[in-house]
Amino acid sequence: MKTKIEVGPAELDHVKEMAPFLRKADAEEIFATTLLSPEEALEFSYAMSSKAWSGFANGELVCMFGVGAASILSAAGSPWLLGTDNIEKHAVAFLRRNRSYVEEMMNDYEILENHVDARNKLSIRWLKWLGFTMDDALPHGLFGLPFHRFEMRIN
Repeated sequence: MKTKIEVGPAELDHVKEMAPFLRKADAEEIFATTLLSPEEALEFSYAMSSKAWSGFANGELVCMFGVGAASILSAAGSPWLLGTDNIEKHAVAFLRRNRSYVEEMMNDYEILENHVDARNKLSIRWLKWLGFTMDDALPHGLFGLPFHRFEMRIN
């Protein structure tokens, strides 16, 4: 059966629906940097985003993603994506669509930058595939765990 992928504007209701099913790697990354619960992190990311989307596979919510200003003084945006374990089952179908959303983010920001936990191998591969450059891992967050800073700039 072919997977039906749908992406649309994120809604606050999606936060409560997805939070209990967040991927372990995403939950660990959130905790290492913010001490927030998955629901709190999703609410914060959603609220701080200038653009946010939800991704569904066969009608099931499998990810939320977006971008928000890194600070009020810069032209940088901070992209984010949080998913459930089921996003991995549909990774190829989502990957095919991801580049267009990164391009849409770049319409609003000259630079996209954020940090990714060095333990989060799947996210690191995804970010590299999308064309982000990845710095060497350095201590980051509340516990000083190794994180990679990643970025993409307008050419």
